Amino acid sequence: MSNYVKRVMQEKGLTQRDVEARSGDKITDGYVADILRGASKNPSVEKLIALARGIGVDPHELFAVACSAFEIAPGEPHRVEPLDTVRFLEIMQIVAESPDLTEIVQGVIKLSPGERALLQKLLTSLNEREQESLTPNRRDGTDNR
Repeated sequence: MSNYVKRVMQEKGLTQRDVEARSGDKITDGYVADILRGASKNPSVEKLIALARGIGVDPHELFAVACSAFEIAPGEPHRVEPLDTVRFLEIMQIVAESPDLTEIVQGVIKLSPGERALLQKLLTSLNEREQESLTPNRRDGTDNR
């Protein structure tokens, strides 16, 4: 989240004191400094709303960044990069326009973290199989398609 906040502040030419003032003094410049340093790992909902107001972004966007747009099951190995906002919105538009995808997402939301992790493994396996079927066979020079 700190990189996102830094980028927005730089783009808008905001200082930490500007963010404090624009938030209505709901977040201090010191707390903003902690966020920028990555020292504040778990800001409250109120602080995120104040920060969003202070940097002039939609609170939902900031929440998505703070959550990295993903929930990871505890203990699961992972390396997930946060989605940038534009890509996230593109994905959500695709989901919203497809009744099948909307139903799938609604079902996934109801799963436990362990069930989501299992589903993620299954999807990864299916995607790998699909990629293998599209890759030309290098031993005999034939195409697997």
